[in-house]
Amino acid sequence: MNKGKHNRTITRVTAILSVMLVALLVVICYAIPLGHDDTRKPGSQVQRVEVRGGSAGLNALYRFKDVNDTQIVAAQQFGIVPLSTRAGVDSIASQLIKIESSRAFRVDSLTHSVPYLTPSASDLLNTIATRFQAKLQAQGLAQYQFIVTSMLRTSDDVRRLRRVNRNAVRNSCHMYGTTFDIAYNCFEKIDSVPDFEGADATHRVLLNTLGETLKELRDDGRCYVKFERGQPCYHITTRQ
Repeated sequence: MNKGKHNRTITRVTAILSVMLVALLVVICYAIPLGHDDTRKPGSQVQRVEVRGGSAGLNALYRFKDVNDTQIVAAQQFGIVPLSTRAGVDSIASQLIKIESSRAFRVDSLTHSVPYLTPSASDLLNTIATRFQAKLQAQGLAQYQFIVTSMLRTSDDVRRLRRVNRNAVRNSCHMYGTTFDIAYNCFEKIDSVPDFEGADATHRVLLNTLGETLKELRDDGRCYVKFERGQPCYHITTRQ
């Protein structure tokens, strides 16, 4: 083999090896995480961190006192005819909206209610969530979900609840699909949401931000609100 042909052979081998090396590096780069948080990918499960607390530090303006006798009037005016059992929900499905967890709020594991509300109550819940999130973002805070702990109850649900909760009333606003409860003792931070990066919030800040949101809507005549002490929640009924 002459010298020129030998050099050309070496050049070709070197080029092939270079291509193989580049390909190997590309594979390695995609195979090994480089600090990227996969929870940011659409459809992936996000990481949640609970922020717990009581009602200490809550502004007195947000300890609303719209009792059941007040809320029941609106519930009966704008709600459905109470159902005896959950089997009846399907028969009036067109009158109700099924409520599911979203990035703005989480639906708790319901034991004495089902996740349905009237359209106006559903709209109120989503408005509360939207304004709550906007207020957090305006304060430079990360995204936190509030938790919905109760919605539509049938007469049977109320009877079962009264066996374990002496504070439960027989003529519950929840039977009309106009009413839902939002916990104030626990919020959940959603980590790694790209469009909602921000600082951590204390429970006190989250509680008062929720209270401020509810006060605005209550003052606008959109809802009645009761600050519950026995059960750590806001009891809310739409007025539309």
